[in-house]
Amino acid sequence: MVCEGFNRNSLLLQPWHRIFAISKRMAAKKGVFISIVSDKTGCLPYADEIEGITLTRIDRSKLMGFLERRALKRVISENNADIIVWCGAPSSAIHLNHQLSQLETIGKPIVWEIDMDIQNIMDLKHLSFRELLRPGHSLLLPKLLAMACSKPIIRCVGNSASVSRIVVPSQSLKNSLCRLGIDSNKISVILSTIEEKETRFLGAGEKNLFRSRLGFKQSDFIITYFGSPCTMRGTDTAVLSMKRILASKRNTKLVLLSRRDPNDSSVEDNTSNNPGGQHSRDEEEYLRKLISKVGIENNVQIISGIMNRSDLINYLIVSDVIVLPFKYVFSEPPLSVLEAMSLGKAVITTKLSTLSEIMGNDRGILIEPNSPRALAQAVLNLMDHPEQSASIGKNAQRFVASLDNWDQVTQHFEVLLKRTLNGGS
Repeated sequence: MVCEGFNRNSLLLQPWHRIFAISKRMAAKKGVFISIVSDKTGCLPYADEIEGITLTRIDRSKLMGFLERRALKRVISENNADIIVWCGAPSSAIHLNHQLSQLETIGKPIVWEIDMDIQNIMDLKHLSFRELLRPGHSLLLPKLLAMACSKPIIRCVGNSASVSRIVVPSQSLKNSLCRLGIDSNKISVILSTIEEKETRFLGAGEKNLFRSRLGFKQSDFIITYFGSPCTMRGTDTAVLSMKRILASKRNTKLVLLSRRDPNDSSVEDNTSNNPGGQHSRDEEEYLRKLISKVGIENNVQIISGIMNRSDLINYLIVSDVIVLPFKYVFSEPPLSVLEAMSLGKAVITTKLSTLSEIMGNDRGILIEPNSPRALAQAVLNLMDHPEQSASIGKNAQRFVASLDNWDQVTQHFEVLLKRTLNGGS
């Protein structure tokens, strides 16, 4: 498997979590050898092993900005690979196209695992200049450049005889590739899932006990966001919506559970000495200043750090609604959406990429990105109609419970690889 940005920190985040979840289960089986090739950054070692998976890092190519072609060919040949899985966004077609001449000489089937929808320049219209130009948002500028010229290359690579299969995590992404002109018969949908699915509802007494332990009043209406503090995930939208909400409902609290930023995954440690960790702190500081400017300090709480699952679930359980108002989706599907849905919570998110597919059939609320007004109206509507909120939460929980677990997802992936090796479709 060739997967840019794969390291120990990134395993908690998409798309690396999906690749890791599948790889480690396959590696645990007798007769299966999984090797992941990634790019080397900083002082990371060239050779590593993570839960039975061999990890080889290669220096980045100065020409194309990804892996050096000859080094990649050498590693794959030394591993005597039977099949090559190329993992990345649609724009990774640029790098795959650059590598095809070398990979074709190995003579092995190539499967392209695509982790996000095809982006257009208009998809960036919800972002501010601050978000586009900040050094911590280093993923955006390469994506912006790739979007300008990658569609013909995506179509060319996708339909190339050298690429045997394409795997995507959603039907909506398959539809996007088909609209681009890629043969639908080459594309397989294998949905993602989450590690643990919560399937319980708490009684009022137990929920109130949790509220008291976490310092909330029984009368508080609690809105919770969890994930990176990065404003591209709509954290500032959540903050700005509170002024409108508080004008009608004074007993409302917004809790921002600030976890590691997606861009922090480029480094192995998340200490105060690395730029990734600094990026998260800068985003939190920006939000604190925004909270102060709006004058809602008494109603908004930022809780920093990576929580253990038990603490995270406690906060989500006591919440009345979960808001995840993304302006930009880095990879699909956002695991935070599925995690919140699994707890039977009404989730408010945005009309982006696969989110519309996940939230369909009254499983959630969809709003326009970067719209504090729309977010406030959606929250106030749920506050006034608790029965609707409860119904949405139940529908959401049933949907997540119906998803395959990671063992089943891995089995689907294995079947696809075997068919590809045998020349099947």
